[in-house]
Amino acid sequence: MNTTTSGLTYWSRRIDWPLMMAVGALVLIGMVAVYSAVTPMGSPMRFVIKQSIAIALGTLVFFVLSSLNYQLFRSHPGVLYGLTLVLLLAVLILGKRIHGAKSWIVMGPVSFEPVEFAKIGFILVLASLLDRPEIQISSVRLMAGAFALAAGHMLLILKEPYLGGSLVYMPIVFGMLYFAGVRPLYLLALVFYGAVAVGIPIISIYFSVQPQLLELHPILNFFVASAKGARPAIELWFLTTAIILVLWWFLRQLQVRLPWQYAFFLSAIIALGIISAHVAQHFIKDYQRKRIVVFLSPGFDPLGAGYNILQSVIAVGSGRFFGKGLFSGSQTQLGFLPEKHTDFIFSVIGEEMGFMWACVVLVAIGLLVWRSFVIATECQDRFGSLVAVGIGCLFGFESMMNVGMVIGLLPVAGVALPFVSYGGSHMVTSLMAVGLLQSVNFRRYIY
Repeated sequence: MNTTTSGLTYWSRRIDWPLMMAVGALVLIGMVAVYSAVTPMGSPMRFVIKQSIAIALGTLVFFVLSSLNYQLFRSHPGVLYGLTLVLLLAVLILGKRIHGAKSWIVMGPVSFEPVEFAKIGFILVLASLLDRPEIQISSVRLMAGAFALAAGHMLLILKEPYLGGSLVYMPIVFGMLYFAGVRPLYLLALVFYGAVAVGIPIISIYFSVQPQLLELHPILNFFVASAKGARPAIELWFLTTAIILVLWWFLRQLQVRLPWQYAFFLSAIIALGIISAHVAQHFIKDYQRKRIVVFLSPGFDPLGAGYNILQSVIAVGSGRFFGKGLFSGSQTQLGFLPEKHTDFIFSVIGEEMGFMWACVVLVAIGLLVWRSFVIATECQDRFGSLVAVGIGCLFGFESMMNVGMVIGLLPVAGVALPFVSYGGSHMVTSLMAVGLLQSVNFRRYIY
């Protein structure tokens, strides 16, 4: 009895209570919002019971992982990465197609989403890879290895296809590489490359469906044509290279000592970005083109691809400060809001609970991410710090994507809101991640 009591006392003293308060607030608000969202669908208790089971299972996993030494996951990263690949391959072979994506493995009454577990496994694998002396972390070869590991997961996830599940890998990799000591200049170069490779196709697709704008603006016409490759792409590269060299010369005249290699390095990044943009054009599917256009201009297809965003923005805006009240939201209760208990649960909170409770959710998410980084900085062990950073980036990016999506600032990508959206796999893995955070927090002064 005394041993049990002393164990609980020790556990309660070492736990990060602000982190647990944030998680508890999100779970409670999510349960209320889900119950209200599914009431018009009939049998709301069925959803509540399934979510409660997921919370109970996730809580059990949380206690197990927080009690275990997180160092156990550092020993065999190759085996762990192999298991995650097996999970992602299994869903492609055995998975059940739901809403056009083969993302779920169904075994009788039990179903789960392997990508959610693969993300946690990836964080542990990457943390083990980066757990090396500072002098090795700055090498380009190690950066290439980190992105290669991410690419292995992302390609399999895109095969499902599940765009939202693949997007989260990049902020995790960038955040962990930065915290591991990689030079910020290298990371900025990669961000710039990504901006060119992704930005050109997005702008090209948007203006290609509105030819009247291209006729009025020859410069835009030239820019859109460059995404198709051939001569316009080469001309764009020569033009940007000339601008870069002129700017470099001008800065040199102002006594700003920039090495000439920087100018040519930037020109090479632009060239690679233009080539990647040209290649990406051939892999973008028609429904993805519609999503891009609708994201930039929701009114382009208000009854089709733009319907979800428009209804979500209406729901959030109509709630005002105090909301319309639970079970009283017109967009939610009358069925105008799609996927209201999963991807668009924040819209339900905004409409029925109002701006006040939406802010509570945002503050709780901010507290969750902040405590993750605090645990990372206080931990004396490099591996534990990297794990905490990866989890903080995971929660932060998923939250940013979901909230940005429902208010029309980001494209619809099917990313759930941590601890709030309905979904067993996401709830269990989110609590699993918190268990790892607490395990790092318990032992932050040991190593």
